[in-house]
Amino acid sequence: MEIRRIKIHNFRNFEDVELGLENKNILFGLNDIGKTNFLYAIRFIFDKECRRRGLNESDFYQKKTDREIDITVELDISDTNDNDNKKIRRRMQGAIASGYDTVFIQLRAKYLEESITVVPELYWGSDLLYLEPVPSIQANFEIDKIFNVIYIDSSVQLNNVFKNYTREIFKRESSMTQSERDNVKKIIDKLNVNISNMGSIKSLENTIRDEYFKYRNEKGFKITICSEVELENVASKLMPYINYEAGNTYPTSGDGRRKLLAYTLLSLENRKFEDTRINIFLIEELENHLHRSMQLAVSKQLFTDTIFKYMFLTTHSPLIVSSMDEVNLIKIYKTNKTDGKSVHYKVPKEYQKVKTQLNQNLAEAIYANYVLLVEGPSEKILFDTVMSFKCPDYELKGGYILVVNGINFKEYRKILDKLNVVTMIKTDNDLKYNKKKKNYNHLGLNRGLSTIGEAEVENVSYTGIKFDKDKKSIQLMIFDVNYKDKVDLLLQQKIYLSRVDLENDLYEAIPAKMDSFIKTKDTSKNAVDYLQDKKMIHMIELCNDIKAPAVINKIVNHKLFVCIKELCDLCCQ
Repeated sequence: MEIRRIKIHNFRNFEDVELGLENKNILFGLNDIGKTNFLYAIRFIFDKECRRRGLNESDFYQKKTDREIDITVELDISDTNDNDNKKIRRRMQGAIASGYDTVFIQLRAKYLEESITVVPELYWGSDLLYLEPVPSIQANFEIDKIFNVIYIDSSVQLNNVFKNYTREIFKRESSMTQSERDNVKKIIDKLNVNISNMGSIKSLENTIRDEYFKYRNEKGFKITICSEVELENVASKLMPYINYEAGNTYPTSGDGRRKLLAYTLLSLENRKFEDTRINIFLIEELENHLHRSMQLAVSKQLFTDTIFKYMFLTTHSPLIVSSMDEVNLIKIYKTNKTDGKSVHYKVPKEYQKVKTQLNQNLAEAIYANYVLLVEGPSEKILFDTVMSFKCPDYELKGGYILVVNGINFKEYRKILDKLNVVTMIKTDNDLKYNKKKKNYNHLGLNRGLSTIGEAEVENVSYTGIKFDKDKKSIQLMIFDVNYKDKVDLLLQQKIYLSRVDLENDLYEAIPAKMDSFIKTKDTSKNAVDYLQDKKMIHMIELCNDIKAPAVINKIVNHKLFVCIKELCDLCCQ
């Protein structure tokens, strides 16, 4: 089975939205944007417990009860060898027309004014225009014999999960041998007698009797308090403890460990359904109370364990998605109404070794509305300093500066663009000399061209120019003359190429300030060379010295720093 698409109409904060889906889906978005409502749309289709609780007036978009709620999920069942597809075909039978490999499951809900009730109805079939009612007996639909929904909210309680799990175990005849059952019953009977004969219990009996006699003195009246511990409720008295190698036993009192154990039990409990039904996990913000190491462990489990084959996950943590691959990213956002974008995400082969870094960076950026991608920490330090003066709360207003640390801009740009995030790039005009062929690779320019899908320029030989001595003059020639049209093309696509590099750009913007700065240092180097030596440390020194508004404005308004001006304008508009 492959989950392909969902369409939500007139449900809660979704007026009309259609999104591509896959078997593993990760939902991003700001708080209160509708991620939980999105999960509930899926629950009303597949989760009988959610359906039984019903819908009401507030489930209609802006309470527009004159319109139907319509939630439709599209599934691909073309793989005839897939066991999950066999389960669907067996139950749907005649609802699937011959030769069709796609099926639709739809919930429609009408508001009945006369009875002030909402009547949900389920339909399925292979032709969206001619769906059949899902067979049902009272509130039990045939679809509930196919799917098993496991909804895990962020406040999941270990005690409840553990009690449910153990209660199911003790219902089975095989939970105890007859010998164990007889032995436990004898112990329980003896325990009940001992509790009932305790002095405090007898005293309580007499106290209650004496107080009763104040209302009515009855001859021969007595009160007896009995203990009623039973074999059938033993499961409710069980509690998981943790035993470490040192031999000490601890109750699982830490919130993080309790949650992790709850997740363990939920996955364990639902493995029994894998052969008979299709498990769909809906998980909300499971990072709450989990330490960094636990989040990483959970991430690995979620994206490698086959029990989570079908999953919808909401999260605010980049660590939770650190192991993601072959997933569908869904961003829920709001303009004039709640909307969403989705995109398939697969870690490129060349980045498998740095998958965690790529995924975590992406997860941080995906929440923003405007992202400026920069090469390294020096750029971020400088631009953060500028933004702290021009727009101090820029991150609260949807801005973000992301350091890619050598990972190709292209991967970030491709994903962020499809998720409706405005993306800008600031990159150096790097140049690499090929000693063997005696020509130059225009790395920086080609980096930008590759990002927007344009053909890269070929290597060029510059006769009579020595790389170490005249590298800067070549870079200026690339920017100002030879490839000015390419530079302008990148500019139109919000890719801002340096004339040379960040440090030289900065010297063009604030030469006097940088000259005065270098005079305070005990060095024979000029300001640009000083910044390029120990880049991050020296950039911090400079940024501590450029806090005058006039200096900041010169940087923002300079033609080589359009990227930071645009970020300011977007965040402060």
